[in-house]
Amino acid sequence: HHLTIAEMIGENHRLAHNNHIIDGINKDVGPLYTHEEAKEYYLDLAKDWVDPYGAPKVTTHDNIRVVRDDYITGSKVRGGDCLISSLPENIDTIVYVQPRTGLAGVSILDVAKRHNKKVKLFMPSSKRISHHQACCIERGAEVEFHRIAAMPNLNIIAKKWATENKNTFFVPLGLKHEKATAGIVKTALSIKEPEEVYIATSTGVLTRALQIAWPNAKFTSVCVSRNMKQGELGRASAVSEPLAFTVGEKQENLPPFPTIDTYDGKVWKYIPKNSDKDILFWNVGTEPKLEDETIYENINSYRDWDKNVA
Repeated sequence: HHLTIAEMIGENHRLAHNNHIIDGINKDVGPLYTHEEAKEYYLDLAKDWVDPYGAPKVTTHDNIRVVRDDYITGSKVRGGDCLISSLPENIDTIVYVQPRTGLAGVSILDVAKRHNKKVKLFMPSSKRISHHQACCIERGAEVEFHRIAAMPNLNIIAKKWATENKNTFFVPLGLKHEKATAGIVKTALSIKEPEEVYIATSTGVLTRALQIAWPNAKFTSVCVSRNMKQGELGRASAVSEPLAFTVGEKQENLPPFPTIDTYDGKVWKYIPKNSDKDILFWNVGTEPKLEDETIYENINSYRDWDKNVA
């Protein structure tokens, strides 16, 4: 097993303080490649892949170019399709950890349906499921709830389940996989390289991929969910969003197009409007629609700690 680039740089770095590590390192490029070589590497990984979702729609608002992946389930379907379409035929179940907020679950379900695969989602236990989790359940995910202290613990549980069950494939949080990155790099190259890019960032997968595609652009990552670790920001400068991850942006700060107010909605207020620069904002999606509101009442998502379960 050869180490992935990410593993070489060291995934074990833990933060002691409440701040971001801004080291200029893109862990998806790694120390072994120039930017040009990294771009070639990822384009080669995606060479047989054609994006079934088509080129992103780009509209202009206040002189800012906006990638409108709110027209599809969300940007993650692109990288997700590049990854899932490349899996061996015998893989029939995709395994993922779906937090309370995030479009990865519905995106994976969208792609999995296209490729006739089932999806099993591990979710943190709670008194009541969230809107995004309800949408995943409605769209056919098999779910398992666990009481956990932190998301990485649930990742360990989900990964273990995937190794113990045949014909499954575990997708890391944020779709942190080379094939997913390759899909985003290829997609971004269909768009003219901007001077500046603004983007909401939680795992950093998207910002790092776009930096590979657009080596000359200046990047600003609005960090909405957690501290960024070594190699996660790449060359982006970081803005720490003071609102808690689960709290939505104020109505007057939201952009004039559909977005997720706990995620991309927080970025718009930081972008200089009507500047003479070519600025691009990547909008990763909008709120998925829940058809059946009774799902909230019908799903018992509360679990006790494992040691307290007889």
